[in-house]
Amino acid sequence: MTTTPADKTGAPSGAGGRLRRLCTLAGALVLLVGLLVGLTGPVRAAGSAEYQVKAAFLYNFLKFVEWPSDSTTSSGSLTLGILGKDPFGEAIEEVRGKTAKGRRIAVVHLRTPEEARDCDLLFISASERGRLAQILKTVQNYRVLTVADQEGFCQAGGMINLVSVKNRVGFEVNMAAATRVRLRISSQLLKLARQVLE
Repeated sequence: MTTTPADKTGAPSGAGGRLRRLCTLAGALVLLVGLLVGLTGPVRAAGSAEYQVKAAFLYNFLKFVEWPSDSTTSSGSLTLGILGKDPFGEAIEEVRGKTAKGRRIAVVHLRTPEEARDCDLLFISASERGRLAQILKTVQNYRVLTVADQEGFCQAGGMINLVSVKNRVGFEVNMAAATRVRLRISSQLLKLARQVLE
């Protein structure tokens, strides 16, 4: 069920180019696994520790997802929007101001789904469960990576759902939803997903 499309790199051809490409990919995978294995360690079922881990996941999603070059949000900073009651508290401050893909990360709190159209990543809080369908419909044609930590989020059309199983945080991916708006999720990231929906 999981697909891991081959990455296109600009590495030179020939044995030397292939070796450099393998080393680069291996290095990226080691870095990603190191980051996410550390992040998926035991956490409390609720509370600030859980959302410190989830904030770190959001940061890594910004690093390992590619937006199309014609995206309206592709200049300046990367914008991480939080819609609804913010569950992260001070934990999200660890992400604000960091860089991913050479761009500084801005964190904004949103009041309406329409404001989310200008975001690169939209985290939809559990407080918005009652209007989840409306929110996803509002952003469905925009290059916005939708993330939540709600049961059934990917099945409802969201792209990445953070899940806690036996006190460990992991994630599920809806590849069809991401592909529809031409967001490219790294194959290395997909390998670490608990489930990939196509």
